[in-house]
Amino acid sequence: MTTHRLDRLFAPRTVAVVGASPRQHSVGRTILRNLKNGGFAGPIRLVNPNHAEIDGVPTLASVADLPETDLLVITAPPAAVPQIIADAGTRGCAGAIIITAGLGAGEGSLGEAAVHAAAPHRMRLLGPNCLGVQIPAVGLDASFAARMAQPGELALISQSGAIVAGLVEWAARRKVGFSGVVSLGNQIDIDFG
Repeated sequence: MTTHRLDRLFAPRTVAVVGASPRQHSVGRTILRNLKNGGFAGPIRLVNPNHAEIDGVPTLASVADLPETDLLVITAPPAAVPQIIADAGTRGCAGAIIITAGLGAGEGSLGEAAVHAAAPHRMRLLGPNCLGVQIPAVGLDASFAARMAQPGELALISQSGAIVAGLVEWAARRKVGFSGVVSLGNQIDIDFG
């Protein structure tokens, strides 16, 4: 694994949520809320063909309609993920956090199709089946965690989203902060290396 384009994944100028939803307690709506509450300074864009706006944020009908975007957060159904990545790569997107579970692994899987869709664009993929990313210094909470980590100097990287969420909660009660919190999920591209 290389570090190519990881800077734009962990310090994006723009973020888009694909699969954002107006449904209370949905993953897409929780991620939108966390992005807004985290204090992310850049534009937050939403992709959902069924709604004109969600929580006051206008939506776009498809990824093909996105202006230049550094980071995609994907909560769409598994079958849609490879095409979303292909479309985002064509639009110049640097990376995607795939929250969606159920892509499978190995030959013929949706996970393999997602990797192949990203390759021509050198797009980086975090996940699938992950909690997301928090970078407190830039106000980025691209996760569906219940709490944003406090700023600090420790980095937390875990395959398990449950471990990440538990440690962020534990650390908050003890006033321990993090420079970054990353849930790797199934590691189809970005891994511990």
